[in-house]
Amino acid sequence: MITRRSEGWILRWTETKLRRPPKVGKIVSQSSFLILSPIICLSFAHSYIVPMYGAYIPKQSSPVLPAMLFNVPHDTPRWQGTPQCGLNKRIQAALFAFVLLGIWIMTLSPYRLFEFPTSSSSSPTSPRPANPGHQSPYAYVTLLAPNPKLDNNAYITDSEDEYFIGTRVLAYQLLHQPSTRTNTSIPFIVICTDDVKPSKIERLRLDGATVVVVEKLRQEWMKPGIDRWRDMLSKLRMLEFTQYEKLLFLDSDMLVAERMDSIFDDPTTATQTPNTTLAKEDEGPLPNEYIFSASTFIDQRQHPWPQPPGSYFSGGFFLLQPSISMFNYYMKIASIPERFDSNAMEQGLLNYAHRRDGPMPWQEINYVYSTCWPTMKEVKKGAHSLHEKFWDLNIELDEELRGMWMQAKGEMVGFYEGREGGRGSAA
Repeated sequence: MITRRSEGWILRWTETKLRRPPKVGKIVSQSSFLILSPIICLSFAHSYIVPMYGAYIPKQSSPVLPAMLFNVPHDTPRWQGTPQCGLNKRIQAALFAFVLLGIWIMTLSPYRLFEFPTSSSSSPTSPRPANPGHQSPYAYVTLLAPNPKLDNNAYITDSEDEYFIGTRVLAYQLLHQPSTRTNTSIPFIVICTDDVKPSKIERLRLDGATVVVVEKLRQEWMKPGIDRWRDMLSKLRMLEFTQYEKLLFLDSDMLVAERMDSIFDDPTTATQTPNTTLAKEDEGPLPNEYIFSASTFIDQRQHPWPQPPGSYFSGGFFLLQPSISMFNYYMKIASIPERFDSNAMEQGLLNYAHRRDGPMPWQEINYVYSTCWPTMKEVKKGAHSLHEKFWDLNIELDEELRGMWMQAKGEMVGFYEGREGGRGSAA
């Protein structure tokens, strides 16, 4: 009996084989096929077709091939039996069909000798589009900034940065993993602050992510409760990506369990109109419309699911409409000292800007799309994404859940090794 685990192994093995670059032996054999096929066909024509029609074979000194193929004049009598023109056309048709058959077989083979890319976006340095030339109105987004734990250690490799690896796993799941990847050509954008190592940026681009390097957003009065939150305000740069209609932000420590594409069309992510009567003059003008949907914040492992709607949401998973006017509104609020609790940085700002009794209240996003402090209970009930630091062995966590993330990481490594021939894909 094929179990789910063995089925996954077979799928990964097959994808690896299909994506592995052709070996030299395969290239030589297939090239030889194309080169030898006309010679074989001519030999067949010379030995069987010509005698069968009673054709006269020219002298050794005559240019046989041009005469047979193209009716080039020569010094021998014309062929007898079948008219020369008719016989030549038969030979030409046989040659043409034989070569076409060989090319067709090779282009269908898993070890393709010739590749015909339809656009530059099929390159591994950019997201693979399902429909070339079509840009999705939606995008997935995350943020990558330097890890404070590694700031003063020059000997730490990229693979030891948990959040960088988490970002890579997220990219693999959203773009490549068969059961969770986008099937509507939705790109995955990684916002990188301008002090992220170039090697990490290049690796993410090779992984298929759209990397956008940004200048950090900071306010001197805002002090993070935890040092690793110091750059979180920079995720609001996503408001500047106005070429998209909706953006879904996911923290890099998330595991995707189900395909997420349907969230962009969910009724809980619809456009809203601000209540201008509740606006405050010192916070600047409100946008004409907005979208902001999020999940109620969960602060403990044991919790009901679905979680009852609350008044505070998590800054690690939310969907919004990019807008310069909304970006300016956020920045104006951020510039007012003590207007909100800055302990959680952008999470405090967003919860204030979209408070339930404010001019732009947030919407409770459909509960199936995300959960914090996850358990296998949520997975079995269909939770689409799970928010946890699965790599941290100090966190008490169901081992089956941790195993899901480790398996996704292993599949990611195998996927890129197969695609790149083992170069630069270690994690």
